[in-house]
Amino acid sequence: MYKKLLSLTRFGHHATTILFFVGFAFDMFLLPDIDDPISRLIGLGYIGIIGLLILFREWLVSRNKASAREQQLYSLSTFGIAYFSGSALSFVCVYAIRSAAFSVSWPLLLLLALCVFANEFISTHQFRFTLDVGVMLIALLFFIIFHLPIVLKVQNDFTFVASLILSAVVSIIYLYFLQFTSDSAKEEAPRHYALAIGIPMFVGMLYFLNVIPAVPLSLNSSGVYHSVTRAGDVFIGERENDTRFFKELGTTVYHLTPEDSGVYFYSAVNAPAELSAPLSHVWEYYDDTSKKWVESTVVPFTLEGGREDGYRAYSKKENITEGLWRVTVKVDEKRIVGRLTFRVVRDSAVELYETKL
Repeated sequence: MYKKLLSLTRFGHHATTILFFVGFAFDMFLLPDIDDPISRLIGLGYIGIIGLLILFREWLVSRNKASAREQQLYSLSTFGIAYFSGSALSFVCVYAIRSAAFSVSWPLLLLLALCVFANEFISTHQFRFTLDVGVMLIALLFFIIFHLPIVLKVQNDFTFVASLILSAVVSIIYLYFLQFTSDSAKEEAPRHYALAIGIPMFVGMLYFLNVIPAVPLSLNSSGVYHSVTRAGDVFIGERENDTRFFKELGTTVYHLTPEDSGVYFYSAVNAPAELSAPLSHVWEYYDDTSKKWVESTVVPFTLEGGREDGYRAYSKKENITEGLWRVTVKVDEKRIVGRLTFRVVRDSAVELYETKL
């Protein structure tokens, strides 16, 4: 049966990748907010369908008949797994890569690219089986990481670790029953168990090394301004489409005038309703001598989620010097949510505009 399935898989080889992208793109635009109950049902539905289709496909393999009808069912289940895997992984991008700082979200894009690459070039049943299981475990892990803080109404390191442990437990329970569906599932069980433990450990390592953002929080918008008026509702700053307010290699240029009492940084952080977390603005400057970023000021806040445009906060840095600066929005002064880098240059006259936020 494996030879017939192999030829069938090669025939639909590119179709699985196309369906993977279709499922991903469809949800990239249509998924509701993360704290919407519908999003939880959709996410659970995707993961549940993938798990059931994998079980069903392995049951077909165990029959070892490869009739025309079973080949069709095998093909449909493979295509279904590809489509819903793309949909499930869209959660990673929709709810984590909305951060304004690409520097803290690129590993998630790389993860998606690796899944697509493997989906395109792996054709044998054994390796595709492991790939499909691995993608499902990744989707399950991030689903739990996104939604457990909403259930507990708090985001911190303990919540993240609890998400990793819960994901590993659920994965192991599923894989235990999966190994009874076919001989190939039983043979691949050790490798699958390794994935169930290894994937959460790897993602946890990236999180504590600050390589991935502190999901499900994301930086909705940010900016640097010259002053704030009317109880923090109106910001005075330089217009982005002004030729003076240009971006140099992705770095905003702030023109410091003699009238400025300091630089204001504004951020709006998307957070699910009723979720709270310790938030901070960490001001750093780049030391040209040591070639390192040096922490200058930390301004703490307490985030309260649920606002449509994100939790808004601003901080002020006085006695700022010329040079390269950045403000990092962090959870509990540790985990990165987003970041804005800007260069401060002195200027005697700058045309300013009001922006209501």
